Amino acid sequence: MLQALEHAQIPVRDMERAIMWYAEYLGFKPTGRDGDRIAFLSLPAGPILMLWKTTSDTAAHYQVDGVDFPVLLYRTERIHELHGRLSEAGARIQVYEDGGFAWVLKFYDPEGNLWGALQMNEKQEEA
Repeated sequence: MLQALEHAQIPVRDMERAIMWYAEYLGFKPTGRDGDRIAFLSLPAGPILMLWKTTSDTAAHYQVDGVDFPVLLYRTERIHELHGRLSEAGARIQVYEDGGFAWVLKFYDPEGNLWGALQMNEKQEEA
């Protein structure tokens, strides 16, 4: 039976741009490559992020009643700083709000993938 999430995979059209952007704005560290087609990135905790170079018109997100939702959601303790950096970089922000349980930030990367970040509110962490 399943034990843990090994890695997440997302499509990218420009591998070098994606690696640089994820490192600079999201804090990922490149950990390996398989030629020009695949790259592996990691954070201090959690599964590996695997990038697949593609020429297809595709991105990592899905829709619920016509609204895009991210496949990937990450935790942060610096959501306001992250929002500021992404805004300065020209990232398209879909949501930035206090959702009660957490601050929620949803944004598109330059490859068109929709990401989510959560910063849990202190009241929720204590419960």
